[in-house]
Amino acid sequence: MAIAEVDQALARLDADHGEIAANLAEPEDDPGVRFLDGVPLTGASATRDNALALLDRRDELRVRVDAYRVKGARLRLSEDPAVDARYRRAYELLHSAPCDLAAATRAVAEYQRAITEKTA
Repeated sequence: MAIAEVDQALARLDADHGEIAANLAEPEDDPGVRFLDGVPLTGASATRDNALALLDRRDELRVRVDAYRVKGARLRLSEDPAVDARYRRAYELLHSAPCDLAAATRAVAEYQRAITEKTA
């Protein structure tokens, strides 16, 4: 490919990029979109949104438990029966179906507290 052809291809890509960026910004400026931003979801949309938020929270708690498990293992706290029991409880709650998110949140906090108290 000659330099002139490369320059032309880059110019076309730059033009396409500008057009795509302008088209993406337009919906945000639409009055209908701005109006709907303040309207709460209802029905199936609300149910789906709520379910996704709960799954996100469960995944966040799973990551937290895993991180504390690594920390506990590094400090050999996983050998402590009380700490290990708290880990197993949190793990079981987070991997059960359906997940009792309130109980799982409490179990994760208890496990974190057990690790933190042993390292303080």
